[in-house]
Amino acid sequence: MNLKYEHLIGLPFTHGTRDCYEICRDFFRDNGIVDLPPHARPDGWWEQDGMNLYMDFYADYGFELFHGPTADLQPADVFMCAIKSRVANHAAIHVGDGRILHHFYGRLSEVCEYKGLWRNTTVAVLRHKSLKDYRPEPVLFGLPPYLGAAANAGAA
Repeated sequence: MNLKYEHLIGLPFTHGTRDCYEICRDFFRDNGIVDLPPHARPDGWWEQDGMNLYMDFYADYGFELFHGPTADLQPADVFMCAIKSRVANHAAIHVGDGRILHHFYGRLSEVCEYKGLWRNTTVAVLRHKSLKDYRPEPVLFGLPPYLGAAANAGAA
């Protein structure tokens, strides 16, 4: 699976229409994984008692909590962050190589390293059930395809 997300980089932020949930909707739809429904949400919903929009609905949309070592993270896993909040209020999509696609409040959407604020505020990792057994194939550069396939088979 070759994930498409370049077209989602550099977009301006507008809460409710062009934010971290919307970038998740676009990413998962554009990659044929799941069509997430629109969700009306007031700005600052995470500050309101009883509102935990991400964690209340993830299972309804086919996501499961990932419990495993960092080495087993895979592209399209979703990091749920609680930034200055008691509940998860930001989503970032793992795109591989320790990088995330996300759209933070007031900024352009971007791909950046998963470290610092993002890593330190992660409260959950979600994986869509259709990707449970997804493993990106390792790329062996400089080998003919028949040798690359044989090398990959021998490494398993």
